[in-house]
Amino acid sequence: MAVARTVAAAAAVTALMGAGQAFGAGAGENLDSRYETSAYAYSKAPNTSVGIADTAGDSMAVYTLYDRRYNTGLRLDNHDGNGSTRYSDADATNYISKVTACLNVQLNPDRCGPDDRPGDGR
Repeated sequence: MAVARTVAAAAAVTALMGAGQAFGAGAGENLDSRYETSAYAYSKAPNTSVGIADTAGDSMAVYTLYDRRYNTGLRLDNHDGNGSTRYSDADATNYISKVTACLNVQLNPDRCGPDDRPGDGR
């Protein structure tokens, strides 16, 4: 019985160590999100800032909804037109932890691509 408890305890500790490493490694994972061919949001340099690119000549602005390590619900707009990219300020300590690319559809609900977060397998 003592051997079985020791093996079970060792397995639990090993599993928890692996989970901690995966979470910690996620801060350095590149994050990106696309909405069809219109908007592309991504983290850069690794995850210190976020960029939002307007990738279609459709006369609609784009934006990204993003989170940082210590702040959630942030938004960065790009009204500069097709081919332009806007960047947030860089902060290595308060790194990017989620990005979502969105299309600003006037007088209608906006459309967004999938969220990307560290460790989500994307």
